Amino acid sequence: MLAGSLLIYSFYSADENKNSGKAVAVSDEEQYLAVADSLDLMAEARELLDISIQIDDLNCMLLELEDDVELLHSTTKASYYHDKFVGRKTANGEIFSNDKLTAAHKTLPFGTRVKVTNLSTDKSVVVTINDRGPFIKGRQIDLSKAAFKEITARNTTRKGILDVKIELLPDGYEDTLDELLSDLEELETIVQLKETERSTLKEFSL
Repeated sequence: MLAGSLLIYSFYSADENKNSGKAVAVSDEEQYLAVADSLDLMAEARELLDISIQIDDLNCMLLELEDDVELLHSTTKASYYHDKFVGRKTANGEIFSNDKLTAAHKTLPFGTRVKVTNLSTDKSVVVTINDRGPFIKGRQIDLSKAAFKEITARNTTRKGILDVKIELLPDGYEDTLDELLSDLEELETIVQLKETERSTLKEFSL
């Protein structure tokens, strides 16, 4: 009788241990998956933080670049070249074309890049100084027709004189600006894609 009791007890204990082992195995798997998900979330959060830091750095570099832009004239007059000058030599020896983004200034070195902004429309154009002029009081710059049209409201030369602001651009300004904006756009696109992916997964899980 005692032996039978022991046999039954042993069988019960073995069966119980077997089921307990399954429970432990399932629990371990769930814990592993939970840890893996947690690590993935941490890695993604770290990546987004790194990208955020890079975006901040690029924005700081953009501000520093703009700080290097020198204001030459806050308010002055700009006119444009008459077609009679097309084909003639400019003061630096180039052949003038009204289709190029060039301008004349009294004192700026040839090859200088300046940004001219129409104060009425806030539209800007970057031109290269390759000539001398204008020699009319109150005017600081003569623009090619192409440059003049760029900053008018309707892309015309109907209004022959514009109130403008003129800024001197540092060497390499445009290339640096394009590079910074390109890098910034790329990082912001990555952030948007990750946010879209996260939103999609969240909706799917619901």
